[in-house]
Amino acid sequence: MKKGLLVSILSLLCFTTAMAQEPAICGDWIGVFKSFNIINTNGDRVKVDADYKRYIRIKIIDGNYIVRMKTRIADNSEPFNYWAECQIIESNERMIKWKMDLGSDYDWSPDSKHKGIPIGHADYYKYCTVIHSNGSLKYSENMLTIYFDKQGREFDKERTPEMDKHSLYKDDSDW
Repeated sequence: MKKGLLVSILSLLCFTTAMAQEPAICGDWIGVFKSFNIINTNGDRVKVDADYKRYIRIKIIDGNYIVRMKTRIADNSEPFNYWAECQIIESNERMIKWKMDLGSDYDWSPDSKHKGIPIGHADYYKYCTVIHSNGSLKYSENMLTIYFDKQGREFDKERTPEMDKHSLYKDDSDW
């Protein structure tokens, strides 16, 4: 009887441990990518190439993936940029796709036009994908811009091609 109870308890512990194991895509990931930075030089704004670090944290909570992302210049000369909430679109143990609402821009001059139509405002969305492959994450993103006229009617959508493709690696502090 005691032996059967002990075997049952050990079996339950092994099953619970196996069930609690997270997919390999979960964890903290870091990667470096090229972008640009705007700096002030003698009162002029200048666009310069810069290396950035992207930090992605992926967790699974109650069976759902949670993704958070932040970036900063790789030399740590500026504070972190914490990105908007990641709304998961599609996910599995190897891939996660999400969307971030970057907000609207109403700061258009009266002369600003898109395809000949005066712009009232534009809404911006970033679409990101990570794929876990051979111990790293392959990251890519694109941007969707939705244009509205002065009466608030949508009149065009533009999606950029995939950009900022780069790899991220697990943040293991033991190396």
